[in-house]
Amino acid sequence: MKLNPRDLKVFTTLMDLHCNGSGLAVPSALIAKQKGMSVCSATVRNAMVRLEKLGLIYSPHTSAGRVPTRDGYQFWLNELFDLSSIAAFWQPSQEALIQFTHSISQRYKLCACVGLPTVTSQTIFRVEVLDFDQLNWLILLFDRQGQSQNVVITKPLEANEAIRLQFNAWLNTVFSAQPLLEGLERMRAMAKTAPMFCHGSLTQWTRLLFDKLGSDNSIVVGESYLYESLQGSEQPCIGTPLLNFVEEKLAFTQGVSVIFGDDIPFHGFEQLMIVSVPYFSNGGYQGRFCIICKKSAQIAAILTEFTFLD
Repeated sequence: MKLNPRDLKVFTTLMDLHCNGSGLAVPSALIAKQKGMSVCSATVRNAMVRLEKLGLIYSPHTSAGRVPTRDGYQFWLNELFDLSSIAAFWQPSQEALIQFTHSISQRYKLCACVGLPTVTSQTIFRVEVLDFDQLNWLILLFDRQGQSQNVVITKPLEANEAIRLQFNAWLNTVFSAQPLLEGLERMRAMAKTAPMFCHGSLTQWTRLLFDKLGSDNSIVVGESYLYESLQGSEQPCIGTPLLNFVEEKLAFTQGVSVIFGDDIPFHGFEQLMIVSVPYFSNGGYQGRFCIICKKSAQIAAILTEFTFLD
């Protein structure tokens, strides 16, 4: 499908205004006011009529603005972005992968998940507790090859540098030279020996570590952002089953891929899309990084983030 330059400009402007996190229908008057348009709203309306006849946009309500159809999203992604060449051979360290997962989730208020190798039998060599932000610590558990698992935990109210270092030393005593699953069990058994100011939060932290690291091979962050945006809808199941589906559907696919929610065989994804990219280590495929977001999320900005991954 080919659009004339004017219709393409109107369409891309509509997509930019709709996919800004709001998801609102875009009226012709708003498009006409955008910088660089230099056309009246009547001209924009005529272009929108043509775009609607092509099946790229539609009106969700009488007298409303327009929103993209699925074909519109597909045309926009295929024509405006060279998806297969973006992050085509991404080889992050595990620490960089984890940091990227957390940072992109926080920056765009969305859910991100990444598939990891099974970790419960991994032997821990050292533990680091890092000051992640004002409210949280980031726990990194490293094996002898430098591969790490991570989880973000809420700091105790009395948290300071001395308490962080004490908790760091205690975790190293608990996990040193232990398989991850054994270390998690030791964390419970040795709770009374933990630093005093950590006692109140230790049960919650241990449960969080078990939930994130002891049962499956995925890391999921930002679920709350997704569930807040889907109030009143069935909440989708996110984690290993979803990643397994994505792995199978996108096998041997390079670069960035997009899966629309109505192609996902799980409930609750109808309003969503998945943006996924594979990652590698030492030349070998490791797993997939996925963003799960509403179709009206800041897709263009997110894809720009991916262009810097290589």
